[in-house]
Amino acid sequence: MLCTAPKKRAKTELFCLIKGIFLKVFSLIVSFSLIPLTLLASEPPLITSLSEDMNHAEELATQTNRNIDYQPFILSVWENQDLVSFGAHTLKDALMLVPGIDMMGDTTNNRTTVIRGSNPLAFGQTKLAIDGVVVNDRSFDSYSAYLDFPIELIQRIEVVRGAGSFIEGVNGYSGSINVITYAKDEGEPLNGVIFGSFGSDSSQQAGFWYTHRASNWKLSTDLFYQNNDATSPINVTDKYGNTGLASLKSHQVGFGLSYSYGDFSLKGRINKFTTGSAFGNLNALPNIDGEQSLPSWYLESAYSHKITDTLALNVKAGIMEDGWEEEARLLPAGTYLTVITFPDGFWAYLDFKTRLLYSNISTIYTGIKNHKITLGYSAKYEDMIDMSTVTTNRTGGSTLVDYTRLAPFIDAGSACRHSDDIYINDTLDISDQLAFSLYLGGTKASHIEFQPYARGALVYQPHRQHILKLMVGNNFRLPSLREMYVQNHPAKIGNPNLEPEHVTSYETQYLYKPTLDTTVGINLFYLQNKDQIAPDTTTKIYQNIGKRNISGLETEFRGSIGENDLFALSYSYIRGETFKGAETTDYLPYASSHMVKGAFSYALTPQLNAGVLGRYSSEKERRPNDSRKNSMESFAAVDLILGWEDSSGFYLQGALKNLTNAIYRYPSTPATYPDDYPISGRTFWIRSGWKF
Repeated sequence: MLCTAPKKRAKTELFCLIKGIFLKVFSLIVSFSLIPLTLLASEPPLITSLSEDMNHAEELATQTNRNIDYQPFILSVWENQDLVSFGAHTLKDALMLVPGIDMMGDTTNNRTTVIRGSNPLAFGQTKLAIDGVVVNDRSFDSYSAYLDFPIELIQRIEVVRGAGSFIEGVNGYSGSINVITYAKDEGEPLNGVIFGSFGSDSSQQAGFWYTHRASNWKLSTDLFYQNNDATSPINVTDKYGNTGLASLKSHQVGFGLSYSYGDFSLKGRINKFTTGSAFGNLNALPNIDGEQSLPSWYLESAYSHKITDTLALNVKAGIMEDGWEEEARLLPAGTYLTVITFPDGFWAYLDFKTRLLYSNISTIYTGIKNHKITLGYSAKYEDMIDMSTVTTNRTGGSTLVDYTRLAPFIDAGSACRHSDDIYINDTLDISDQLAFSLYLGGTKASHIEFQPYARGALVYQPHRQHILKLMVGNNFRLPSLREMYVQNHPAKIGNPNLEPEHVTSYETQYLYKPTLDTTVGINLFYLQNKDQIAPDTTTKIYQNIGKRNISGLETEFRGSIGENDLFALSYSYIRGETFKGAETTDYLPYASSHMVKGAFSYALTPQLNAGVLGRYSSEKERRPNDSRKNSMESFAAVDLILGWEDSSGFYLQGALKNLTNAIYRYPSTPATYPDDYPISGRTFWIRSGWKF
């Protein structure tokens, strides 16, 4: 399908983006007084070259976790063993262990990770990559279909909180997540795992992964299936007064394949995710059997070659297709809208499919003393390749009419985008104690003016147990195709003239490492978000009408207290002000100011371990124009975990989640539901498997 939307005149901008950054950052450090000056006494560093550890990105945690803390980001890395000890069953469970992370969802239960309260109502704030392949979809810029990815397939997760990304050529707006599967990890001694589980809401899960290694090639594959019949834990009442349970069921089948031979590699994945219609596409409670699907697949080939001792070449190209399908009753029987009555309700059969073609080439040069320079270019083409709209006759009655050409729910002819990105990164080893990283880049997308971005970071190790980081940068998020081109929809209307969201961030981190396996840290940050995208309350049209200033801190302890335990504790605090049109608040709507997360696991015997997990989120304030004056109540829950694993590789684990049966909710926005969306209460699961 041809791209017919008009193009804006390209405008060139200079890369004058980091002027005066160090004055600002150092003033922050002085004001916060992170560490006493006595700690700055010179002592031999823990490593010979700080930048050398910073540059070992692909070797993180394969043999030692030492270099994790030297990376020029606020970076959290969680290994599978720790995630399992704390009862993580899916990727979503794993992410909720990370400080500063919350989860948000809309009426269709399309979930998104929210980092530091940055625009909770928008998707695409964060990027999710699986083995380096970004899996955010074209339509919402979401990755909800991958949040139930089984923990057995995950070797580790790497989470960056803040603008930028740990993955070359990928830029997260408020953060990025890289999931490393066992297929990628060369240092993994296991050959495979067979696993299965069952639990609440008739949930079932089964799958495996297996890797075959030879002298110069490797083949890995994984397959999983999971299903549940979940509904909202309590009845809900929609805007039309209808009461009942919302269908939150899901069904998922996934298959992954990875092959490498010498300098060449090929990887692909198929993911078919189907869920219930939840709370409805039109803010009305759908039929209990209503469903929506988020199918996706991708295939990527890559070539990496070391040309000389100081020059390496990386080339990759890929294709990805994803989409959205819905079959549901969007409005209940007898609904009266203006002068039209729908005696059998308003039914819809909607679907679209999008395609992404992309390529990337980069070179890494280390021929200049103390420098590692990466220069890269990437090109993308996104396009909506199919769409259909079949609904109840909009002029009344109960017959179905094909509105694909007459009144499509998305402007498929205009929903496409070309983009080109160029970037350069230099890591400089100033001394054995001090390293500097500078990242510069820019993106030109059709319909969007040239968008430059930059990020600078200092990593300083004055003492073998102390690490200090200073970081500043700016970034942007392109509007999703849905935000730009959805139409003929009473709740949300696209705007093809949207500008990207922008963020400027100032961050600092102090880490204390009494041992290699124990870390105590504090992070301070200040974010300036502007051009935030949200539907206008009156017109329902997406607009750049939001601005937020966010400041806060995150404290974290991870490690062991004794010989047989594992402990993690974090506290996150955010505050800020929001400007949206005429609305001004001295708080962040739909965001918790305080979050506490704690987990403890203890080995009762060499085979048996027990754990407890607790989490707390403070109340969430609403928008000023919301008629509900009460804030969304706080949430607290405790989980219990008990597990067994013997020397043969057999394991058995059970978890009781949310022991007190507190109702976990997503906030509802004005003109949707009178109450917030109840998502889950008390649940349990039991899983077993064999590692070989």
